[in-house]
Amino acid sequence: MAFDVLLVSAMGDSKKATVLARRLRALKFRVRHDAKRAHTTPSARDLSDCNKATSVLVLWSAKACDSDGTDSDWVHAIAHLARSRPGALVQADLDETVPDEPFDKDQRFDLAGLTARATPEGFKALCEALGEKDGREGLADWLSLSSGDEESKAEWKAAHPNDPLAQNGGGRKAAAAPAPEPAKPANKPKKDAGERVTTAAAASAAATAQLVDAAAGNRLELNPPKPEVDFARPQTERSSGLFMLVPTGLLLVGMMVMAFMSRTSPAQLSGGGGGGIVNIVESCPAGQVPRSLVHSSLLPSEDDAGGDMSEAPDEASGN
Repeated sequence: MAFDVLLVSAMGDSKKATVLARRLRALKFRVRHDAKRAHTTPSARDLSDCNKATSVLVLWSAKACDSDGTDSDWVHAIAHLARSRPGALVQADLDETVPDEPFDKDQRFDLAGLTARATPEGFKALCEALGEKDGREGLADWLSLSSGDEESKAEWKAAHPNDPLAQNGGGRKAAAAPAPEPAKPANKPKKDAGERVTTAAAASAAATAQLVDAAAGNRLELNPPKPEVDFARPQTERSSGLFMLVPTGLLLVGMMVMAFMSRTSPAQLSGGGGGGIVNIVESCPAGQVPRSLVHSSLLPSEDDAGGDMSEAPDEASGN
């Protein structure tokens, strides 16, 4: 919530600040004043209120300017933050103490002698300055009127109809008139149960027809594939496949015949003397083994038998 005035004072000036806050609230200013403040370091709420308030009213006094006290640091911190916003800082003096630079060069309103009933001229000037920021005029004249002068107050309110003081209830804005209730329709004859059922059925049918029409534009047509059409191979592909299989089969048969005709007979072995292929049955009498087979790798060599194999036939023949 944004406030019209944020009141800043030392904790020792809390009573004077409370009187000032009440006087300002009587003029329908929205005032933020923490009378129970005990912290000396600006809190997040203090900084937020200082940035949102229309006016930041700093009350200078001997306690607020005491450089030896930590409470003075809080007052100066808020004052410096308010001074950084153009036109937000408003200053007032509670006594004759002059604040430090740069606050001593700015305008300050004299509030010495302000009480719940006493109204010094400095307070009237202060209210006039605060009112101008909110678009209000003539507050100094209002404060000059006596409490019992109802006629003069009525004239002032008539001259300032938009001021919160002139509005009923004293609020910031006049309460909005309640909206007139809509005229109720004339009583119609009640429908019997049959008519209500017919009407409901007709409404349901109409709603269903609307849904069907709306869905017609988004309907999907599915065209599943047909095996006999989409997956059937053309006749030309079949004939070409058969045409390729016939020569391939004939080629394989020819290769098998040539391999059978050119194979070596089991009864033919290579001779050791370079005479080509020799028939074993024709070259060796029955009961004898060719010498080439005796010296082949199938029988142990002379080195393996120690020379006994070569001498054995000589002993058998009697030589």
